[in-house]
Amino acid sequence: MINDHGPLVGIDVGATRVAVVVGNVEDDQLIVRGCGQAAHDGARKGVVANLEEVASAVRMAAEEAEAMASTPVELAAVGLGGLPIQGLPSTASVPVTGRNLTVSEDDLRRALTACAQVSIPQDFRVLDIIACGYALDGQPGMEHPVGMPGTRLDASAFVVYTNKTHAETVEQVVNRAAVAVRRLVYEPLAAAAAVLTPDERELGCLLLDIGYATTEWVLFADGVVASSGALPIGGRHFTADLAALLKTTTAAAERTKRRVGASLEREGLDVEAIEVPSLGGDGNQVHPARFAAEILHERARDLFIGVHRTLVQHGLDRVPRAGVVLTGGGAALDGLEEAAEKIFGHRARIGRPLEVAGLAEPVSGPEWAVACGLVRVQCQKQDRFIATRGRNGGLFARLRGVLGDFFEMGGGHDRA
Repeated sequence: MINDHGPLVGIDVGATRVAVVVGNVEDDQLIVRGCGQAAHDGARKGVVANLEEVASAVRMAAEEAEAMASTPVELAAVGLGGLPIQGLPSTASVPVTGRNLTVSEDDLRRALTACAQVSIPQDFRVLDIIACGYALDGQPGMEHPVGMPGTRLDASAFVVYTNKTHAETVEQVVNRAAVAVRRLVYEPLAAAAAVLTPDERELGCLLLDIGYATTEWVLFADGVVASSGALPIGGRHFTADLAALLKTTTAAAERTKRRVGASLEREGLDVEAIEVPSLGGDGNQVHPARFAAEILHERARDLFIGVHRTLVQHGLDRVPRAGVVLTGGGAALDGLEEAAEKIFGHRARIGRPLEVAGLAEPVSGPEWAVACGLVRVQCQKQDRFIATRGRNGGLFARLRGVLGDFFEMGGGHDRA
């Protein structure tokens, strides 16, 4: 696949940091032309609380990326995460209306749009409708039935939606940095585009995007999204636990977290000690490194047990045959894979951007997964709509044609 439309931009508006990647995709390889990042303190519990502060961070990160790429950052796909986002499977049926009663592209669009006509509150907005498969006159297993004869088309999709205020606030933040929002993308889906292999998606894989304040996850089965969710646990909770139990400052706890990690099997852990300042500036104190590792390990178990419990409730705990992938800034903690494998009973690995060229080294960590994935997602969407976009006046019109009023305005029917 080759992108002929110049560099694309992905912006990850995180809870403490904004990351921007400028690049394009050639033959399934992400060519990074520029990247930038900037810290901020304008979010609370993963939600924007200070527009100007976060917008300033977006502006700084964008300027750094565009200087490196020698191209302006004016239009971007933007990641959206947090507890307000929900997802659910949906099905819908529409009559086949194509010529000679064969399935048309318009039939597919109507079927997917009908999948979004679910019980979503009026103050919510649909972010994405992910096609999971089709059936034609009761015959399942169709991936793209255009041109096939039939009378009834059944669509299966996974619908991602969020509180309108949450989405519109992030859009305002980016707009205030003089960047237009091309589309909002659920962050773990963007991360998945950057770090998962086709085999992991097809066999079944659980991806956890561990951020500063929250952890979002998506479960893939048979190549499609089967479930998603979020927990109010992120990297800051690991640090807060250490600060409380070691009775030290947040800064010292953060340094200790990165030094010690969450592994209880690390060589030399039992003979290592850590020295941290006491609260109030009353000298320093010394603790066994194992004590700190046990604190972090227990918080990791708490996080993974929370996700696993949800999967068990829905009968999905045996799905991730290809294992568990941990990504996001919070995944950069030694020993997390060990804790995840014990809880999920599957192999776990750290998810870093795959198939990256150009300025690959600066974006090699798991904290860059969302920003890199946002560039890839845009290329995938272009391919999806490239064949007929001219008839509808461009990509945005094409997207509006696919999602109808939901793409622009969000909303749906009241809950029963």
